[in-house]
Amino acid sequence: MEWKFFEGENPEFSTRDWHEGRESAHHLDEATHVNRLLKASEFISKAVELGASSVVDLGCGDGGLLFLIKDQPYRSWGYDLMPTNVDHAVNFRGVDARYTDFKKDSDIEYGDVAVMTEVLEHLEFPHETIKNLPSKFLIASSPFIENNEVHYEFHLWAWDVDGYKKMIEDSGYKVIETALLEWSQVLLCVREDVE
Repeated sequence: MEWKFFEGENPEFSTRDWHEGRESAHHLDEATHVNRLLKASEFISKAVELGASSVVDLGCGDGGLLFLIKDQPYRSWGYDLMPTNVDHAVNFRGVDARYTDFKKDSDIEYGDVAVMTEVLEHLEFPHETIKNLPSKFLIASSPFIENNEVHYEFHLWAWDVDGYKKMIEDSGYKVIETALLEWSQVLLCVREDVE
């Protein structure tokens, strides 16, 4: 199943202005988030074994995942909408993080692997975002325990396990591995029409 939690266009929680003054979230240091970041790192290694040589973290937060992979032989960088996250990623984690608004900026540099962990539920148009990704591999995660009755107040969407897989596969990727951790589903996906 899939649930949408907003009406109309341009919901407040997806805007640059709303994210502007928010505090950075340090998910790598939080027991409730570290396992999904470690699993995403493991899935990146699998994509590299399948031929990927670059990784972009779309919605990289404070750079936690980029920090986990920064000493690997492939190139990695990320983008985030919150200035405080980008500042922490660059100045404390020592990773390549850049400020961007996915809805307005078109100069995003994509890698062979696109990572979107705990991002799609925050986007106004997650289906279109995935359809337009040029990356061969996608690693995505979202909560699988949310629904129309119980969900984080700032999420715009929720999916159960079947609904998340369907949304990603309907958008052009094939799910090749799924991991269910505490509350988060982490998927490794490939787009077969990309070399």
